[in-house]
Amino acid sequence: MKYVTVLFIALIFSNCEGTKQTQENNPNADFEIIMQSDYGGKETKSYEIITSQSELNKALEGIQMEEVAMNKMKAIDFSKQVVLSLHSGLHNTGGYSIGVENVEVNGTTTYVTVKHSTPNLGEPVTMALTNPFCIAVIDKNETIVFNE
Repeated sequence: MKYVTVLFIALIFSNCEGTKQTQENNPNADFEIIMQSDYGGKETKSYEIITSQSELNKALEGIQMEEVAMNKMKAIDFSKQVVLSLHSGLHNTGGYSIGVENVEVNGTTTYVTVKHSTPNLGEPVTMALTNPFCIAVIDKNETIVFNE
């Protein structure tokens, strides 16, 4: 009888945990684009997760930002949020961009869908070297996975 009671209690508590995780799932989680530009990014394609103000300061060295964007950066609470720094790499022409399309939270994992845009064939583009980047803020989570 003791074993049946223990098993019953274990089943009740295991169901509670499953319900909690379902409530945390969010297929359209909030994110905020702080800055997006065709110029000023890194020369190689990369996705960075920035978890502290000192990392953010280092990542933004040399990037000219408007005052509004700077104020948003100063207001980030790194105990609750992280900054994503997405770089498309160096391109020979304009017409390229990078950004966040969607953020989905599933328990302790956040899935970030990165959107790359390229110029259409024959489309007029700027004839200059470009290196697009995007700076975004999302809620902190245990694991962050990038999807293209």
